Formats: sequence, C-alpha cells, structure tokens
Amino acid sequence: FNISSGIFGRKSYIKRVGNDGKSAAEKDPLHPELYVNHYILTEKDALSLYSSPNVEIASHGTHHLVQSDLTKELTEEEITQDFERLSELFGYRVVGHAFPKDTFNGNVIEALKRNGALYARRVSRERPKDFSFNRNELILMPTCRHTDPFSDELLNKFINTPAGNDDMVFVLWGHSYELDYGTKLGCYEHIERLFQTV
Repeated sequence: FNISSGIFGRKSYIKRVGNDGKSAAEKDPLHPELYVNHYILTEKDALSLYSSPNVEIASHGTHHLVQSDLTKELTEEEITQDFERLSELFGYRVVGHAFPKDTFNGNVIEALKRNGALYARRVSRERPKDFSFNRNELILMPTCRHTDPFSDELLNKFINTPAGNDDMVFVLWGHSYELDYGTKLGCYEHIERLFQTV
C-alpha cells in the first residue's frame, strides 16, 4: 500500500466517471452520483489496518505532489521525509515508492536511491508484451490496473505461462476509491475474483 505520510485523515471526493481523476473539496450538488469518497485513513487507522505481516507499506510522497517539477529541496521533503516517517511509523525500512500521477524527475530518482529504494512503480498505460522483470532496475512498470478490461485475461495468462529461466512478475495496481465506482470492473467483486484466481 502506497501511503503519503503528510495527508493522513484528508477527506475529498473523486469523480466516478471519466479519467480525469480530479479530487474536489465538495461534490457538485446537481450531480452527486458522479463522485465517490476519497477519504484517506487517519494515522491511527492506517497503523491498525496495515500492521500485518501480509502487507507492505511503500512511499507515495509526503504530500502526493506532482513529482516532475520538484526541486532538490522539495524532493527531500517529499521523498526522504516520507521514507523516514513511514519507516518510523510501521517499524521497518520502507523500500518502495509509487510516483504520484506517474511523474518524476532526476531529483526524485537520486533521492529514491539515497533512501535505499528497491523499486519505484509507475502506472501502466498499455497492455504489456510479456511478464519480464529486471530486478536490477529501480523503475518498475506494472502489468495492469485492476480496472483494465484485460486484467482477468492477463492474470490467467501469467498463471498459465510455463516457468522459464527469466524472472517474471505480475503487478496489479489501482486506487482503493476505484472499488467504489460501482462499475463492472470498479468494484470489490471484480478484485475479489482476481484474488481468488491467484
């Protein structure tokens, strides 16, 4: 789970339809059905929910800022402070990061390396050609988003691909609020089917 340590407890809304992914301080009173809650857990709730041996916490930037424009000074606040705070909160060294809105620059990459990041996840925009995985690269391209129409197909293909000499990985990503969309793929039933397949 990618967490931004500087925005615990923030409440907003996200548009249910479309791909703009924009949050808003208030719902449009004429069209409340277009929005889903985007409530970020409090620090206490996050500790309770994510303190499990089956869960890994990773960074998402202290304040979830667009990272392509970060200066060195802001990068320290967004990357280093987030890694330090999350490691302190959860009691183990955080080693992963997900780029907010798939944005980053050289300052961010340098800070990730300085902080011992083992991977930094981007977002998938296209269907992958294969499931290859290079463990020596910092930047990780995921396989698909849980709301992609081909997520079931790719997962089954991955499971049924014979083992070979090369490393392979299936990385499924998404946002928890997308499970509240109430669509065929943006729902708990769909992601639960994926988990049952695994």
